[in-house]
Amino acid sequence: MNRNAGAQAEQLYSEAVQETPPNRNKLDRLVDLLCDHPQLIYDTFFAKAHKAAEIAVDTWHGTGDIKVNDRILILTVPALWGWTVMEETLCHAPPPELLETRYPQLAQQFLKLAELTLAHPNTTPGPVVRRTIQALTRFWPEIINACVSLKTQSPAWRQLYEATLRRADSLIQLSEQSNDPALQMHLAKFFETEASIFTAAPQPGGSPRSRLNLDRVPSQHAYISKTALVTRGERARQQLVQLLPSSDNMRLCSTSFITATINSIVYLMNLRPQFCDQLLERLINWYDAINSSEQTMTRLQSVVIGKTLRIALLQLYTRNHMSAYSEILKHKLDALGGPEWARWQEFQKRERERRLRHEAWERSLVPPKKASEEGPQSARWVPAPGDGQEKSAPEDGQVEPAYQPAPGADVDVNTDLPPLKPLAEVLGVNSSRSNSEDNQIELLEERTKRVKLDKEQEEVVVSDMEIEVSEKELEIPDKELQQAAVENDSQIETEMQNALGSEPPFEMLAMDAMSPDTRQNHLMEAIRRVIRGSERMRKFIEHKRVLHNIDTAGKPAPRSRTLEENMVQQVQLVANCYLVLFEACRARHLPGNMGASTEWSSMHACVEDILQYVVDAPQELYELAMALLYELWMSVVTSDPELKCTPDKPDSEFSVLALYLRWCEHIFDAIVKHSVRLATQQADTTPAAQTADGSAVVPELKEEKSQTEPSELILAFIRDAPYILPALLAKVAECLKSPSTAPLGLAVLETAIEIRPPIFITGLDILLEYAASPDRATRSGCIQVILKHCSSRSSLLPRMSLAAKSHFVRGVRLAEKQSVELEKQVASIFNRVDKVLPVGELAVTEAVEARKREALALRKQKKQAIEAGLAVYAELFLKLCAKHMELLVVMFVAYKGLSATVQVIIRRIITPLIKSMADTPAVIIPVLKQFPVGTETLAQRIVFLLCVNTARVPARELVQAVLNMCDARRLDGNFLAYLGNGMERAEVHKRLPTIVAMLNGSAGPQMLVSEFFTRVTTSYLNQPSVLTPTELLVALHEPAVVNTEKKAEEAVRVFGAMTNTDGTLKFPPRVFDEALAQLAGRAFVPVLMLKTAFIYREQHHGVADVAVKNLLQTLIERKVWEMRSSLLNAFISLFRTMLPDALPLVKSIPPNILQMMAKIDARFGVPAS
Repeated sequence: MNRNAGAQAEQLYSEAVQETPPNRNKLDRLVDLLCDHPQLIYDTFFAKAHKAAEIAVDTWHGTGDIKVNDRILILTVPALWGWTVMEETLCHAPPPELLETRYPQLAQQFLKLAELTLAHPNTTPGPVVRRTIQALTRFWPEIINACVSLKTQSPAWRQLYEATLRRADSLIQLSEQSNDPALQMHLAKFFETEASIFTAAPQPGGSPRSRLNLDRVPSQHAYISKTALVTRGERARQQLVQLLPSSDNMRLCSTSFITATINSIVYLMNLRPQFCDQLLERLINWYDAINSSEQTMTRLQSVVIGKTLRIALLQLYTRNHMSAYSEILKHKLDALGGPEWARWQEFQKRERERRLRHEAWERSLVPPKKASEEGPQSARWVPAPGDGQEKSAPEDGQVEPAYQPAPGADVDVNTDLPPLKPLAEVLGVNSSRSNSEDNQIELLEERTKRVKLDKEQEEVVVSDMEIEVSEKELEIPDKELQQAAVENDSQIETEMQNALGSEPPFEMLAMDAMSPDTRQNHLMEAIRRVIRGSERMRKFIEHKRVLHNIDTAGKPAPRSRTLEENMVQQVQLVANCYLVLFEACRARHLPGNMGASTEWSSMHACVEDILQYVVDAPQELYELAMALLYELWMSVVTSDPELKCTPDKPDSEFSVLALYLRWCEHIFDAIVKHSVRLATQQADTTPAAQTADGSAVVPELKEEKSQTEPSELILAFIRDAPYILPALLAKVAECLKSPSTAPLGLAVLETAIEIRPPIFITGLDILLEYAASPDRATRSGCIQVILKHCSSRSSLLPRMSLAAKSHFVRGVRLAEKQSVELEKQVASIFNRVDKVLPVGELAVTEAVEARKREALALRKQKKQAIEAGLAVYAELFLKLCAKHMELLVVMFVAYKGLSATVQVIIRRIITPLIKSMADTPAVIIPVLKQFPVGTETLAQRIVFLLCVNTARVPARELVQAVLNMCDARRLDGNFLAYLGNGMERAEVHKRLPTIVAMLNGSAGPQMLVSEFFTRVTTSYLNQPSVLTPTELLVALHEPAVVNTEKKAEEAVRVFGAMTNTDGTLKFPPRVFDEALAQLAGRAFVPVLMLKTAFIYREQHHGVADVAVKNLLQTLIERKVWEMRSSLLNAFISLFRTMLPDALPLVKSIPPNILQMMAKIDARFGVPAS
């Protein structure tokens, strides 16, 4: 063992566990190091891993000594690391000397810890429970394989097998009890494993993907019962299917869980094809049943699950070893339908027809004549490679097998093209160049074509589920159309050769053999020939354009491949002229003169007809457009290999780069316009339905796509073009301005910024710009794409935050402006002078009330509009705040100077965001602590939303943070009203005066105080109330509370008037009885106690008389007249309210005291009888 590896492992472990929380990245690196040096695990690190997981489990289950709030954060990471190390140890073959001794011992420790972890799944963090199940799932086949391979009867291995069997049984019980979809996904993998290893292999030797199978287990094993394992395999198959939810069992109706379970079932069919019929039947029956009930799952869930099932079965259908079950799978796929299966069948059909077309074309070619029979025209014919090798067509009635090219096979995508005569030869130009020039340009040409061929080859062998098929692609020309295409090509080729053959030929010498002047003259002559040739080609392009617009028998005129090939060569010649000039200028160390007065302007113009030809039909001529762009870009790269010129700013208006950019822009613009038309047509053909009241009805989701997606052609161009300017995305951005084309723009931008990284920033800026679109669907789509990249690319956060802040600030300013305008409109209502003045007091009153109603209706309408507008501008900002709460500081800053109307709106629109933070308040506490002065109401709203759920206790960290904030900044009780159930007893007593001080006789503060009293006296699960009602009432009589004067009395009234939801009083009379008895026995008797008795008698008349009499008797016995005068006056007032029932108590009062009391109240002047 390498000592350095051991020291490095110890250092990594020490550094990782000393950080708080432990450093997960370092622990992962440690796992990789241990896998490379397994001896370290057996010597030291298995014990450390086991201890890390064991301490965590003990703490979570209540036997540890770590504080509750620190358990998950500190212990989850090392626990997961521990399970990973143990799994890697036990699921790999140990050194032979440890197999019989150390391995069973370590495995028993592993199983014991798994038992402890799974015994309390609800108190153990979910990731740890799932990691435990994963480890057991992987360990189960290993232990079976080891027991079978070793052929040992050792008690240690027998005990290990039996312990593992018990853990497997516990996982089955856990599956029956748990409602957690994430947990059940791992259990589904466990059932899949059992079902595969406890069944026989489909053929001798086992499946290559699952070498362990029941065939390897001997029938007479010492302690493994093969019959029991067969039963377990059958039960696992049944349980795997039973995991799928039904209308009677909705506990696991989660899309992710269902799709994962379906994939497990299909994967099991792949490993064990013998159960394909059985499992497939149950799976399809489940899908039919679950789709028949609308209450079982949503429409969106049904669509996603249906697509998952179809794709999984289609992948299974394409497996070679599933050929025996292909008919069963085909029958089910036909029943399910769907676009994937239809595309697969159409793709196979197209491949068969393509080969038939190719064979028909080969048969249509005239074979080469003998030398004696050759004429001047046939002398130019050059046979293509492979000519004369006829392919036999399938006999009638026979179905040709589907064409499936093997991955990586050489596929000539241009084999169906007839051989073409080079345009350079027809023009009479023999472009002899120096060897270095030929080598350089030919090499670049070869590379470019190779890239194109490789790309097209990949498109041929791509997975069939990813091939989008349009109706136009599915149209297969009949034999007459094929023959017309051949005849049309032949006619055009003959006419072009006759027209272009009038040019006298000339031979160009090698560049190094010519003088500069001769070279320049030859070059200009070649350019003029190219221009004259293009002018003669123009009439054929016009002729083809006319044919293209003729529609006979419902089909367009056939395309001319000869014409298109000559177009490519025309562009090649133009590009070559640029390259020759570049080489000539570089040889003479002179810049190329490409001004408007030179031949280059004509050079650009000579290919305009070709560009227009492509632009007129961008979808049909897409391949031609790509070929032309690649030819131009090849010239750009050749003339400037390092692209020193800025691509978006060519050096010259008529350079080859400028030509390429112009073509790229025009073709892309045509493609976008074509896609927009297609999207508009699709939108028009599916109008939204309306209900009886005229409101729009959202159409149901369609599982099948009857038409080609409009975004496909744009995305193909963005993916295939050799170079595109990021600014071209502005053409796509125009789609986002209209709701009808916004889905097209979103689909393009979402995919384009991923497949073309150089345009990512430009695309992101467009999405950020339209993230405040008035159209809800457009806005939501943009924000969804932005948030997806926000999580994966943290470096983009400043850019996203800046745009979100800008939108929010703009929305706030607009709302403030609209709010000011609203107040002016309301004021104008009241200041309006009626033409006819009301007469009489009643009429005046009615007129004023009418204006109030008008102003109220206007205010309500405008406020709703202002709130809706601000919500649009703030949506992206709030979504980013959910991931990066520090951005909320911007809202506090903007909130400070706003009008009351806009402040109320902001407090409303943040409600969903803050409520989502209720489980993790720690992320918002740093922002809350530093709220600016003047934004107290917003901070109070945040505290309220974090604690609004009365069914749970606020997080202790939130309570402590708010209490500290109140102490440091001397905040009022509004911040504390909803924290009562999270405080401790001493904290409640300390904060009670602050709570009572809020009361001012109005309903708002009384409601807050009542909420605080309710939370303080309410019990929660495993947590008693902070104070009992009696203790709270007694606490209201503490000196600190009494010092608030009349507010303490109001607090007692609020306490006594609190009601339940059914309207009954919340606190029974015994609460007052117990509280008064305790207060009367205290050394210091507060005056508030007598007022409490008075309130008690008011609210519980008759029931309270006994307790009040006892209180009066106690005070008489304690000689209340010797106490404070204020207390005596309160005693006399209470005594007076109890008359005549309290007359018997007069006997206990000395006569001289009665006389003194009579001076205060005359009714005490009558001596007692």
